[in-house]
Amino acid sequence: MAGQKLPNESPGDDGPPPPDTGMGMTAVAYLFSGMLVWGGIGWLIDHWVGTKGIFAGIGAVVGIGGGVYLIVRRLGA
Repeated sequence: MAGQKLPNESPGDDGPPPPDTGMGMTAVAYLFSGMLVWGGIGWLIDHWVGTKGIFAGIGAVVGIGGGVYLIVRRLGA
């Protein structure tokens, strides 16, 4: 034991993750959150104006479009 070197890496340690790890989940999160936020804003407008879902649908489509825009801008897809 005296004079033995300890290994530099623990068993099973593969090092740092690759730089593109999680890009798919980031893209899904952008789409989902954009749809929820803008669809929710549209739902609030529907509730305020007294319509039955037209603004919620428009808001969801706008949110998906914004999510796609963010994916292209930030992830370069």
